[in-house]
Order: sequence, then C-alpha cells, then structure tokens
Amino acid sequence: MSRPGFWPSPITADQAVASGRSLEAVAFAGDQLWWSEGRPDDGGRVVVCTRGGAGEVVDLLPGPWNARTRVHEYGGTSWLPVPGPSGFDLVFANLDDQRLYRLAAGGQPVPLTPEPARAAGLRYADLQWDERRSRILAVRETHRGDGTFGTVDRTIVGIPVNGAGATDDSAVVDLLAGAPRADFLAGPRLSGHGDALTWISWNHPDMPWDRTTAHLAPVARGGGLGAIRVIAGGPGVSVVDPGFLPDGSVVVMSDATGWWQPTLIDPRTGSSRTLSTVEQEFAPPLWVLGRRSWAAVPGGRLLVRPDGRPSLLDTFTDELTALDPAWTWTGDLAADRTGRMAVIVGSDVAASEIVSITPGGLRSVVRSASDIPLAAGLAPVPVERTFDGVHAIVYPPTNPGFSADPGPAPVIITVHGGPTAQHNRTLSATTAYFTSRGFAVAAVDHHGSTGYGRPYRDALRGHWAELDIADAITVAAGLLADGSAGIAFISGGSAGGLTVLGALTTEGNPFGGGTSSYGIGDLRALLVSTHDFESRYLEGLLGSDPDVLDARSPLRHTDRLATPVLLLQGGRDPIVTPDQAESFAAACAAKGIEHDLIIFPEEGHGFRSAAARKTALEAELRFYQGILGA
Repeated sequence: MSRPGFWPSPITADQAVASGRSLEAVAFAGDQLWWSEGRPDDGGRVVVCTRGGAGEVVDLLPGPWNARTRVHEYGGTSWLPVPGPSGFDLVFANLDDQRLYRLAAGGQPVPLTPEPARAAGLRYADLQWDERRSRILAVRETHRGDGTFGTVDRTIVGIPVNGAGATDDSAVVDLLAGAPRADFLAGPRLSGHGDALTWISWNHPDMPWDRTTAHLAPVARGGGLGAIRVIAGGPGVSVVDPGFLPDGSVVVMSDATGWWQPTLIDPRTGSSRTLSTVEQEFAPPLWVLGRRSWAAVPGGRLLVRPDGRPSLLDTFTDELTALDPAWTWTGDLAADRTGRMAVIVGSDVAASEIVSITPGGLRSVVRSASDIPLAAGLAPVPVERTFDGVHAIVYPPTNPGFSADPGPAPVIITVHGGPTAQHNRTLSATTAYFTSRGFAVAAVDHHGSTGYGRPYRDALRGHWAELDIADAITVAAGLLADGSAGIAFISGGSAGGLTVLGALTTEGNPFGGGTSSYGIGDLRALLVSTHDFESRYLEGLLGSDPDVLDARSPLRHTDRLATPVLLLQGGRDPIVTPDQAESFAAACAAKGIEHDLIIFPEEGHGFRSAAARKTALEAELRFYQGILGA
C-alpha cells in the first residue's frame, strides 16, 4: 500500500530503538569529560563513560553494575568523579542495592554506605564532593515501609570516601540532625572553599514547581552546619538548582517573576537580583535530582539554557548569547574553572548528543544518542502551532519517496507525561519511524506544561484530567478541520496515558483509537498506591473530593468508549502500578471494546530495554494500521 500510514520506510523498529541511547549527565574529571548513558541493548543499564586516548568510548563502570538511583523513584544523577591516588575514582549508586560504591581504575567497586536493613531501603542522589573533608554529600532517602505516603524520610548526609560508612553507620553524618525536617530536599551545593552549603526543600502537598525554599548555612571545619537561613522562595515561588559563584554569591533559578530565571543572591545581605528578564524558562521542572540548568564560566558568565537553548549569560551586563541557534533542547550541562563546557543538546536535525566546547570555542561531538544516522530526507521538519491558545509541535509526514500530496494523513496526537513537563524538541527516530510511514505527529504542550511561564503551568491546578484532555481534543480537531489530517489517534505515557484514556472516554471525541503507556485509569486507586514523591500531587491537580476523582477517572466512563485501545504496561512499575492497566482492560473486555494489553514483566515506569521498546513500537504501529486498514 502507498497510502499514508503504510508508506514503506527504511527506518525499522530496531533502528529506532538503537537510536534511543539515553544521554543523562556530564561532569569534568580533571582533563577528562565523563558522562552517563542508558543503554537499551543492555537492558537499560546506566553506564559511566569517557573517551580514551584514541577517541574510543571507554566504559568506566563494568557490567553488571548499574549507576542508577531510585530516589523519588525517578532518580537522577547518581555518580560523581572524586580524586583518587592516581587520577579520578568513580563514586556511584548501584541500582540493585542502592548503596554508594567507589571504583578506582582497574579495581573493583568498594561500598561506601551501610547495607540497609530493608532491601534498597537507603537511597542516595544529588552527590557533591566535599574536598576539604574527603567526603561526599548526598540526599539520602530512608524507606520505612512500602514507599507510599508517610513511609520515607529524607536528609542530607556526609559520607566518608574512605569507606568507613560501609560498616559503621555513625560514620555517615546527618547534616540536618536537630534542624526542622522537610519532606523533600534537593541540590546540596558547597561553596568553593567548602565553608557554606546551600540547598532547597519543600513539603507535602507541594511539588517542587509549586513552592520551594532555598537555604544557606555555614559549614564548620569539622563538617557540621551552623545556623540555617532562608534566602529565597516561599509561598507561590519555586526556586531550583542553587549553587555558588566563585565570589561566594548564590545563584538560584526562581520563578518569582513568572518564569524560572537566574537570580543572584548576596549571602551577606540577602538582597537579590534577577540576572535576565527574558521571558523564557531557564530551568526545567525538578523531576530528577542532580541535573544542572546553569554552570559558572570564567569572566563573570553563566552557561544557561533559556527556552532549552544553551547560551552564555554575562552577569555584569545581563547580555544573553546563544551558543548555537540550531540547538533547540538542552539536557544536563557542566563547566570547569578553565572555561571548558559540556552540554547535552538536541536539534531539529540531530538526535541528542554531548558536545564539548573549549575555552576558545572549538566544539566536538563526544557522544550521540544514535550511531545510525537517519537516511537523507527522513527527518521531519517541526512546525510550531497554536490552537486556541494550546501549544503544539507538528511533525509532518516525511519520506522522499512520497513527495506528492497523497491527501490528508493520519495524525498521532502525543501527550507528554508529568503532567508538569514539556515536549523535548529534538530529532527523534521514534517520531521519524511514524512520519516516514505517512503519519503526522503532533506533540501537545497542554495547559499545565512547563516552558510557557507559571500562569500557563498553573492553569491545570484543579483541572487535571479535564483541561489537558480538552487541549488534546482541540489540537486534533484543529488539524482535522484544516485538512492537515484525515483521522486522529492519540498516544501518551504516564500522566499522558491518563489524557489518552480520558480523551477516548469523552463523548464526541475525534479520535479513532489510542495508545496508553503505563497510563492512569483510576485516580482514586492512584491516590493510595503511588509513591511518596507524587502521593500528594493530586491535591493540587484535582483536590481530594472522591466524587471529583471518580468523575475524572476514565475507568468510570468506559461506557463512553467507542474506539480501540492499546495498553502498554511495565510489570514492576511502582508509580503507576500494573493494576491500572489491568482494570481498564477488564472493563473494556466486559463491554466488548476492542483492546490489547501488553505487560512487560521486567519493566518499570518507562521501558528501558531494547526488547521492550521494540515490541511496544511495533505494537503501536500495527495497532494504528489495523484501524486504518479496517
């Protein structure tokens, strides 16, 4: 067949999955640049790497070790280079037991933290090297139960790098002992001389994009903290990613202006100044710990990422200069005292990649998410569109073998997770897998998404599973009405899966079918089963009225379902548990609704292995083609 949706494409599911290497974090270790990457072809294992003398990729962490933390279940940066007897050693959190280990080149990992009484009951993330005291600072989670609300404690600890803490619990020092406890902590950062510490905290029911507080405390020679002061944040303000400049000033990303913008704080007087008033987001929402949105560069400059685009900000003149206008997305970033920089970036024409930049401005690609470039002409050119105030990025069908207008294409409306998140605008082989076959893909940034300022983000408060659904329908209806699409499908994962199921159970919706990946069908069940980090998230998004929870739960409205559903679910998902997909599938079966449920027994919240990703991708294509061919 040559009609849209059935175009022959050279992009196979294997190639799309092979292009899905996850570039996660970067850090300088002396003259070397280290990074971590998740490898689908190795079961999703996170490996820390560098480049060898001949330019080859060198794995610093051998298998089966896996540098992945489960703090907040979403994890974050879980490794750190520390000075060793010869060069730098690697400190990392291991997935299986969640302990911290130290690995010297050519050696074996040595534990630094005690073996927990409960399996994986002590977890560590957001690591910071304290050179003055030869220890690592980290956010530690202590699990006292099943990980749901009220069963997890958090603090900031100091862990001796000599391994004393592996057998002596008292050697791991709680820096916040005796201080008022917060439900959540992030971003412990030391000043250059090691004599001050800053971090952020927040409490239930707030999420870190709702309200946080930045703290500052002196650090005594022995490592204890002095009087703790609040230096930023408060009601209605989110501050993230605190850190120090060489002169001792503190920088945070604050949304007090309505946008996350770099703010300079004088620690002596407490006075503050917004360094850039450009109405763009300089930071992403704090879903994972340890990722940086800024780094100090010599000459009074900051490496920043306004609107996801890496740039240099002059702290004296507030002048902002983009490093490369073609870069449309930034992940982690780093800089050192010599002026070297490293950024994880993406663009409309290239998959995400790690780029190293010398003080003189010379660039080199250190690692790409894909070793297999797309064939010429297969990269879809995205178009920014707005439908009645709803933002979307539309990727048109793109295949040089089918350049003539074949008529309206089927469109897949994709919905990001979160829901407090944003579509990452970078070339995706998964997107091209569909567009090269004649599908259009429209990524919706519904109300509640980040990247458009706080009012847009806060618009979803009280209206989740309502406004996001309406926005997805608005985009689909707009594309159908203007002739850009002939039939609409909808696909999303996690919170996006809730939007999918909610849209399909909305009367009069324009969709011919939908794919929910680890999506939510029953909000009341989610409230009692999900993990601590998000356990009170629903209060801001929905409130706690059981009638509202039921009214917004797609599971309660399967009588309105009239189109096929594909359900994809991880069997080990602690965030959206498998019973969510199973109960929705059972309801579909009871009502005779065409559906398919695929459970991946070894996967969690998001599919990491190549086998699971390939199966899911092929199943989704087969699902849509089955509807088109009916």
